[in-house]
Amino acid sequence: MVALNRFTMSDLARQKRVEVDLDGGVLSRAHSVAQAVEHYRDRMQIRDAGLRWTAFSRGVMLDGKRRLGELEVTDTEWTVMPEVSAG
Repeated sequence: MVALNRFTMSDLARQKRVEVDLDGGVLSRAHSVAQAVEHYRDRMQIRDAGLRWTAFSRGVMLDGKRRLGELEVTDTEWTVMPEVSAG
């Protein structure tokens, strides 16, 4: 498995983007997906509004507990958004 080194997080409209480099950046391979999402929200100054926020890569929700060093090299483009439910 080839480890992920760089990835980009953005909103659904791809207007708010953050590029992350795991070699010497704020985040490291030991951080979790949830911590990366929190970093994105902090950088973009987005309040949580009482919602839980998640990230998707290639149409699949990423596990918030998973370490960034465990992600595949193909998970380079993330969409960050709040979880919503109908009803």
